[in-house]
Amino acid sequence: MIVITGAAGGVAGRLRLDGELRRTDIIEGPGIVAGDLADPGFARAVIAGADAVVHLAGQADPSTPWPGLRVPNADVTANVLDAAVAAGVRRVVLASSLHAMAGHIDAGRDFVPEDLPPYACCPYGAGKVLGEQLARCYADVWGLSTVCLRLGGVAERPLGASWRGGWLSPGDLNRLVAAALAADVRFGVYHGISANTPRVYGCTLPGYHPVDDSAAFADLPDDLTPPAADRPRWGIAHRS
Repeated sequence: MIVITGAAGGVAGRLRLDGELRRTDIIEGPGIVAGDLADPGFARAVIAGADAVVHLAGQADPSTPWPGLRVPNADVTANVLDAAVAAGVRRVVLASSLHAMAGHIDAGRDFVPEDLPPYACCPYGAGKVLGEQLARCYADVWGLSTVCLRLGGVAERPLGASWRGGWLSPGDLNRLVAAALAADVRFGVYHGISANTPRVYGCTLPGYHPVDDSAAFADLPDDLTPPAADRPRWGIAHRS
């Protein structure tokens, strides 16, 4: 059984996985086990009996200041990892973000492979780096297999020309998560992007073969993105 957190969000809403699913969110809805993962007791209860967890819950607005990120993106991540250890979960797939590496683009790089050190562009990205490091600790100390996916912008099509490098199509999202659940790795951090042209981010997740390319959208305007002073300069503004 796979637990999907953040099930009412836009990314989870595009996710189609085989097998038995338990969907949870703080927002009530059809087929959703509603509750707050900031409560360790609820986290343990909703993850009990799971074989895997796809953790998509959290504050997804990259403009959020740190006080609004600490609980949903740091404390909740720790609660989910704790609950996964207690439940004997085989694999946790953790949603990170390309914002964890966007500082490299701001510093002038044209291509960012996965083996560069994290370089967050904002507090949101720094919080995602913290989540990745928590996942590594749980893998090393408690033996919990964790795969972190630095998701790009998930949408049916890129929302502007600045999205070209970081777009992740819904079809490739599903291929990415399926590969992350199946990969023969104990711990890993991978970029989650489609087969975009230009190639801005490397992606080496075993078994992941993206098929969609942002270059298929030739007429993308620039004015669908926020003003330059307000947007990340790495390719897209991620929303879960």
